[in-house]
Amino acid sequence: MSFSYPQFRKNIIEKNYYQIISANDVIEWQQLGSRWIRHELHAAILPERVLIADLLACTNAHYIAIDEAEFKQALGAKSLGDMENFGNN
Repeated sequence: MSFSYPQFRKNIIEKNYYQIISANDVIEWQQLGSRWIRHELHAAILPERVLIADLLACTNAHYIAIDEAEFKQALGAKSLGDMENFGNN
């Protein structure tokens, strides 16, 4: 299946949001209390590539596809440009 990027996903408990940049790159935003922690993943090995494929496919109904507006609203950003320094406080 072919995707245009970026793609956006959240987990079913809505504590982790994913900004999928490419088939090999994803940024995970993890909510801890009122703060967000940013994790960048650049897939170099098979398990990391499988994780990204699972995110894209919404495997086992663990992930939910969302649009950019919902992603930005959840994280409190007005634009993806705002995300550059978001979570680095």
